[in-house]
Amino acid sequence: MGSGFFITGTDTEVGKTFVTGAIAAVLKENGMDVGVFKPMLSGIKREDPSSDTSYLKRMAGDSSPLEKITPFQFEEPLAPYVAASRSGQHVSMNEVLDAWEDIKPLHDFFFIEGAGGIAVPFGEDYLVSDVARAIGYPLIIVARPNLGTVNHTLLTIDYAKKAGIEVLGVVINGLKEDEAGVAEETNPTIIEQFSGVPVLGVLPWMDNPDRKQIVEMAKERLDLQRFYKKV
Repeated sequence: MGSGFFITGTDTEVGKTFVTGAIAAVLKENGMDVGVFKPMLSGIKREDPSSDTSYLKRMAGDSSPLEKITPFQFEEPLAPYVAASRSGQHVSMNEVLDAWEDIKPLHDFFFIEGAGGIAVPFGEDYLVSDVARAIGYPLIIVARPNLGTVNHTLLTIDYAKKAGIEVLGVVINGLKEDEAGVAEETNPTIIEQFSGVPVLGVLPWMDNPDRKQIVEMAKERLDLQRFYKKV
């Protein structure tokens, strides 16, 4: 049957892909057969080495072709539904799930990444949350570290729970430790207190790290045992 995690964010540009790649690389280092799936990509071609798709493939050591990892791509850097509509394309939820069923047998464990936040439209009648619920994997929420993130994170957790999606935990990403104040120091505790969902780690801001540096950081900063319990 296989298993995995679905990764979403509290917003765009919070580092979902970085976090997804970091966790995938750690599990790969531990001998797991890891695959990645990011059904939609906007604003860059999947073949570009700097694309999310290419990054995830490298970090996971996934041998699957890029067009299977990301079956739908759009030219404009917009929400997938908007980008697709503006280019005259229509991608149904069934097409996304068919693409998932096509790649799913290739690996034992998968990391699936949405686009932006959990309520971003993927198509004219479905959201990221609908795909996450249909696939059925536990959710990891990536959040930013600074003031305002408690609100965005609690809203995302509540939305996911009401949609019937299991929330494994929150990863706070991009902490600039030399600039951290009271908000950054207290946010993890407040998120746990008011949501009942664990913060799985607080990851630092990293400038152009290589794969080895990312893996070592993830081993040090993430509560990996919570991930392995779901494997």
